[in-house]
Amino acid sequence: MAKVTRLLCLFLLIINGHAISKEFVIGVEDIPYYPLFDFNQTTPTYTTELFNEFGKQYGHTFRYVPLPIKRFEKWLEENEIDFKYPDNPRWFADKNAHKNLIFSDSTLELVAGTLTKSDSDLTEDNFKVLGTILGFYPSIWIEKIIDKQINLFEHPSTMVLVRQVLEGQLDGIDLEMSVVNHYLAKLGREGELIINKGFKYEVYDYHLSTIKHKDVILQFNEFIAKNKTYILQLKTKFNIIDHKPYLG
Repeated sequence: MAKVTRLLCLFLLIINGHAISKEFVIGVEDIPYYPLFDFNQTTPTYTTELFNEFGKQYGHTFRYVPLPIKRFEKWLEENEIDFKYPDNPRWFADKNAHKNLIFSDSTLELVAGTLTKSDSDLTEDNFKVLGTILGFYPSIWIEKIIDKQINLFEHPSTMVLVRQVLEGQLDGIDLEMSVVNHYLAKLGREGELIINKGFKYEVYDYHLSTIKHKDVILQFNEFIAKNKTYILQLKTKFNIIDHKPYLG
């Protein structure tokens, strides 16, 4: 009996120490969005390194399944996936579509804004064409798009969108600044696009979401809380822009 009790205690210790591994499937956006993520390449990104570290500490492994953005709101219902990343309630056109989802704490603070040429003198009155990734939900401009005050141009390539705004074919683009900086560097045109503070902008967050794995979300929240220094170092490593100047 004593031997059985010792084995049981050891088993419980292993569970509590997260030594039992499990593979989970994460549905991800099927677009190149380096340095935040690019799941069709093996190059490390902010996201893959974050989840690798979480898995190492808690005994999980993750398999990523790139999925089309157009069906974003239905991913967890229509696909054999455990989690969705990145996610945010603000991206849902139907506000009831995320009522059954469980969201993690923030994994990353980013700035939602309109990027224009650094010497632009555009105002809301003469801003006419906005570019964004095919399937993205341009929440800041959505009312003007619905009212047809602004034309929305969608394209699957971040590079194409960056080139078009640089060449004046688009007035601005609704993309993440750290990603745009990466493509500007590839073009040798660093600093030519900026978040235009003349238009509305706001800080938003990336979250991990699920319907059925609340226990892992709680573990992930614990991981985020205990690894703030590591996460800060990860942001620095991948040149994620500082969101704090855009608060308030």
